[in-house]
Amino acid sequence: MNEKTLATAIAEAKRFLKAANAAQDGIKSVYAWVGTKESGACKRASMDLTRALADLRRPG
Repeated sequence: MNEKTLATAIAEAKRFLKAANAAQDGIKSVYAWVGTKESGACKRASMDLTRALADLRRPG
């Protein structure tokens, strides 16, 4: 772990939380999850966060 990978993971976590909150708001108003712009953004942010966390766990 270094400062750069930690900063990247924090940024991706914040982006994921923002996307997840938007998707959650969309579910409440439309009662749908699959196929919405917000759900796609949330899934993408989740994948990016997963990769950032994997980089964080790598030695070096």
